[in-house]
Amino acid sequence: MLKQLLDLKGVQAIAHFREESGEPWRVEGELSDQDARRLTRLAVDFKKMMQGHADQLALYVHQPGWTPANGWMIHGDTRTVCGVASFVAVIDSHEANLTEVMKALANEAFFS
Repeated sequence: MLKQLLDLKGVQAIAHFREESGEPWRVEGELSDQDARRLTRLAVDFKKMMQGHADQLALYVHQPGWTPANGWMIHGDTRTVCGVASFVAVIDSHEANLTEVMKALANEAFFS
């Protein structure tokens, strides 16, 4: 099913990684082995950092619903990297529907 996510408009690459190490498990799209490792390492590090920020936010605002953080994104002018659980995608910022991609990642992560 991971390969089907490439059918979404604007999705350039997608990876499933091991949460403990950040090592790529499966990669679809045109990424070299080195770029796939860089992408998944960034994803696991960013996920941990965002979870820490979400925990702090929940502590300071005294409102429920901030944790656990279910997804993240780095949105650039031409490309966006976004992740849910142990999945990360590289998308074209102008072509992709970010909501559609995040929902597809969540569906793959939590319901497949």
